Amino acid sequence: MSDDRQLDLQRAAVELGVHYQTAYRWVRTGKLPSQIVNGRYLIGQSDIDQLATQRTRPRVPKPPSTKRLHRTSERIHDALVSGDEAVVRQLARGLVAEGTSIAELIQAALVPALVRIGAEWHAGLLTIWVEHRASAIVERLLGELSPNPRGRRRGTVMVAAVSGDLHSLPTSMAAVTLRSDNWTVEHLGADMPPSELVRFCVEHDIDVAVLSSTNPLTASLAADTADQLRKAGVPTVLGQPGSTLDDLIHATRAAAARS
Repeated sequence: MSDDRQLDLQRAAVELGVHYQTAYRWVRTGKLPSQIVNGRYLIGQSDIDQLATQRTRPRVPKPPSTKRLHRTSERIHDALVSGDEAVVRQLARGLVAEGTSIAELIQAALVPALVRIGAEWHAGLLTIWVEHRASAIVERLLGELSPNPRGRRRGTVMVAAVSGDLHSLPTSMAAVTLRSDNWTVEHLGADMPPSELVRFCVEHDIDVAVLSSTNPLTASLAADTADQLRKAGVPTVLGQPGSTLDDLIHATRAAAARS
């Protein structure tokens, strides 16, 4: 049976746990339905209960717009060039708090900043230590942001790059993205011998192997290693330049489903 009691504004504010002026503002804006009787605001108990329930529901933040991500990426670029790690961390955490997924943070904010720094180094506008320091800052940031989501894990993946591919940052990006997608991740990093990768995956019952491939000189070795892993019964995803982290998530899920 519904409660049709009518409470004055002061009592309604107490029940809602807010200041009188806050309840008054809600009445004036229509957020809290009311009626005026003998010069007093009266609010129905059912309306108070409904608003109280709404306020206890977790609010899903609206992800930042593409324009905002672009502007933040430019600020991250400047902070990386100057070596201001605290600002990079603040900007990245701000995007995550606003609802940006880990994959989107990497793809839309971090990678464009790093690509721009790389282009500026190749053009002679920046020195090599600026590029290396920027990569190291992002690597540490990804470690801090590495998620531990609730819920059942999809399975266990191994993430690595083969011998000769010395770029560890792409493997870190893949690892943190897959963790955010509820995978248990064995992250072995870069420059791993193919025979050791196969041995590790077989001995540790890996559900899917993910190979990062960013060095053209090791692309054929990475493809051969992927073939070896598949022959050993390990579903394998071979990353390619130009593929996105969203592509990685879909490919990893599909590889696991086919096994």
